[in-house]
Amino acid sequence: MWIKGSVNPVWDNSFKEFVYVRQPLTQDEETEWRTAGYTNTYFTGMMYDSTNPMPGWCHEIAKTLELTNCGFVFYKMPTGVVMPTHIDHFSRYCKVFNVERDSVWRAIIFLEDWKPGHYFEIDSKAIIDYSKGDYVLWSNDSPHAASNIGLEDRYTLQITGTKNG
Repeated sequence: MWIKGSVNPVWDNSFKEFVYVRQPLTQDEETEWRTAGYTNTYFTGMMYDSTNPMPGWCHEIAKTLELTNCGFVFYKMPTGVVMPTHIDHFSRYCKVFNVERDSVWRAIIFLEDWKPGHYFEIDSKAIIDYSKGDYVLWSNDSPHAASNIGLEDRYTLQITGTKNG
């Protein structure tokens, strides 16, 4: 299950100045994708996560989306990164917040207008031509994929949380 919507884009471009770090994949994911024929160098973008200071507006967006127990990750996807279809495991999130996986939701908020080559897919539906502030919010078991075959970095904010009510 997933929902598309839009939030008021109150941010500036300061997220581009964050120190982003590439997080490793699980060995199972990399093996699965390489066995399927993917040959790209990287399957993940770079992250600036909740271990760092977060802008206050992140929490306001989470409230708008009716999410609590939130973890935030700014995600920079450079050119050439392809993340094949997968379902998030949420193991770290569930451990940190002491919640069950079936209560977890994730949103990505597009921090800039769509650019050629930027791609997001959820439940086999392509999401392109989005505007700054558009988001996709999905339940824990929705298959999704992302890639950047464009010429500019793709920036999103990822919010993981549980739904109110």
